[in-house]
Amino acid sequence: MRQDNIVILGAGIAGIGAGYKLGKSATLYEKRNRYGGLCDNFTVNGFRFDYAVHLSFATESVVRSVFDQTPYKTHKPEAMNHCDGYWVKHPVQNNSFNLPIEERIEIIKSFINRKSTSETFNYEEWLNYQYGEYFAKKYPGRYTRKYWCCEALDLTTEWINNRMYQPSIDEVLFGAMTDETPNTYYTKEMRYPEKGGYRAFFEHVADQMDIRLSHEAIEIDCDEKLVRFDNGTVSAYDKLISSLPLPEITRIIGETPPNVREAASRLYATSIALVSVGFKSDIKFPSLWFYVYDEDIPFARAYSPSMKSCDNAPNGKSSLQFEIYYTEKNPIGLTDKQLESKVIESIRKLKIAKEEDIEVIDTRHLKYGNVVFYHGMEDDRKTVLEFLESKNIKSIGRFGEWDYLWSNQSFMSGYNSI
Repeated sequence: MRQDNIVILGAGIAGIGAGYKLGKSATLYEKRNRYGGLCDNFTVNGFRFDYAVHLSFATESVVRSVFDQTPYKTHKPEAMNHCDGYWVKHPVQNNSFNLPIEERIEIIKSFINRKSTSETFNYEEWLNYQYGEYFAKKYPGRYTRKYWCCEALDLTTEWINNRMYQPSIDEVLFGAMTDETPNTYYTKEMRYPEKGGYRAFFEHVADQMDIRLSHEAIEIDCDEKLVRFDNGTVSAYDKLISSLPLPEITRIIGETPPNVREAASRLYATSIALVSVGFKSDIKFPSLWFYVYDEDIPFARAYSPSMKSCDNAPNGKSSLQFEIYYTEKNPIGLTDKQLESKVIESIRKLKIAKEEDIEVIDTRHLKYGNVVFYHGMEDDRKTVLEFLESKNIKSIGRFGEWDYLWSNQSFMSGYNSI
């Protein structure tokens, strides 16, 4: 009996999760010349940088059985925030001690005077209910514009889950009076490979798979069950699994109905400009990663690859990577060189380092960063996914499911696709 020919489009972590489950029966096609997708990395003059921040806090036994084969370092999730000249422990809502007393009073009053109804229809209303209008506007409201590139009222609340800590009034009061507060992050530890960057967690299984690099899918014929690639290759399939972003896969299926194309065209995600900086010496940073609320500073968050693992930087040196988010409607409006100058200026302003401490600086862009949960997105997503299902295409991963998935969830999305 002939074994089914299973084609997987995309060799990011979701595709690799599917490939791991399927073994030799699957062939993965990746448009880039390296597998790994957003979990891949690059090197500049001996400094290794991941494509955006990655730390694992996976609890799934399948993921741990793969990731834990790689020696790793364990980090406590102790992040910092910067706002208007002050460094504050994360999350701000129950760690306001380092802020001026007048600001702490306003934050406490904000919590006390919260609206009593829990019925919320958008993210702004949710923030007001959880934290009060003053805090909601000054802290997560500002961060929303930097991270999601829109206003809080433009977002639904489906994505929140446990990402936003909801303290009691006792915690708010305690955190206003002392910085000896417990860590309330949603995980107690995070893991990172000792060597090789984040992709080292899954390289040992990916290297056993049939991955065809430099193959960009340009047409899918669902009737003939064929995928055509930009290099002239044509692959027949019995089963098709795709981690391609929903707006992209619908463009290469010839018989996509107009209503599906319209729904897919409305789906959008933020893009990320990654500004990666290598320093000449081992600089002590505020924390492994930190969030920045100041709207005159371009990046929303930053993190240190060299703190994640000393293998990410040459001996005696250190590194930071900065994320600047943008969309077509909200572009950066700066050239890469201008953006780098802004980042250097911000490094000085935050008193992290001096310009002369910098050895290398590199800017590159990721087209897809985070799915934006605009009002109506869930309906548009459903329309597209139901169409793909009708064509017997299983869509997986962050941009295949069009959801806010962490790397472990993306791996399981692929693994559970069969």
